Amino acid sequence: GSRLKTAAEIGFKKGSFIVAPIPFDNPAIGAGLALGGGYLFKSDSESNTSAIGAGAFKTENGSKGYALGFNLNFDSDRWKTTFLAGSVDLNYDLYVRGTPVPINQTAEVLSAKVLYGARPDLSFGGAINYAESTIGPDGVGILPPDLTPQLDLNILRFDAIAQLDRRDDTIYPTTGILATGDVTYGMITGGAFISRDRDYTKAVAKVAHYSPVFRDGVFAWQAAACAASEYAPFFDACSLGGTDSFRGYSPTEYIDNGLFSLQAEYRGRLTRRLGFVVFAGAGSVGSDLENALTSEYRAAGGVGARIRLSRKFPLDYAIDVSINDVGENILYVSVGQRF
Repeated sequence: GSRLKTAAEIGFKKGSFIVAPIPFDNPAIGAGLALGGGYLFKSDSESNTSAIGAGAFKTENGSKGYALGFNLNFDSDRWKTTFLAGSVDLNYDLYVRGTPVPINQTAEVLSAKVLYGARPDLSFGGAINYAESTIGPDGVGILPPDLTPQLDLNILRFDAIAQLDRRDDTIYPTTGILATGDVTYGMITGGAFISRDRDYTKAVAKVAHYSPVFRDGVFAWQAAACAASEYAPFFDACSLGGTDSFRGYSPTEYIDNGLFSLQAEYRGRLTRRLGFVVFAGAGSVGSDLENALTSEYRAAGGVGARIRLSRKFPLDYAIDVSINDVGENILYVSVGQRF
């Protein structure tokens, strides 16, 4: 969050609770309700906003899950730590060669990340993630043979991370830049098909820029690139909408080993509590990053509303409606900005 807080607003005891049932709509798992609780605070005047929270959700198609975790920034933002533990049971359509295949996926996930600030705007660090994933047909059906090696996997991931952050605020930036690079090495440690030959690598780079426009407006854009090796499981490969938060297509529709996308939006405020966005973007996936850059691009755009949830912190409830280049409309309901 903003570093321009007064002394009276600093410290764990000076934070703000957010507890609410939050309706949401996700293009992969449908509409649902999340019950979440969080506590936002600033550990010192130079650190960004920290958060501790827990939540659970359930959707109309039977998907459900829960998670708890924290994001702590301290020592004048020199240290940034994140921990997450969660479990999900998801029903969704995975597109295999253009055909939607109903599947069920259960997963238990543990994740820990630590970043150290070499200077105020530049951080380096790493993350460890462990996941146990099981995939089967949603209802009566047979899964394509392509998915057989991915039906039962235990994955241990190691990430090396670099981050350049010159934003004025982490929740609702109005100026500055955020550039991140993440290189992953994934090990298949257990499951029905155990083989070190199926270990994989992945690299993701994102750059987002924010500029003030007019009196209260912000122009924001993000470019994202992704490259994954051959044996990356589909749920950890490059996904249009999953890797880059692209709006307009289900994140399970366009998945491959390469991705490039570019998005832009204008964010305006009508009142202190109400705002709006107008957005557009284009992206493509391919067998590798070079192929993605030269493949057919998918485009989408739309509008959205923003409702401020806290008096102390600029956290918004987001409702977006997109239309893509084949005329499909998708509703997104979530918390926070897309990038």
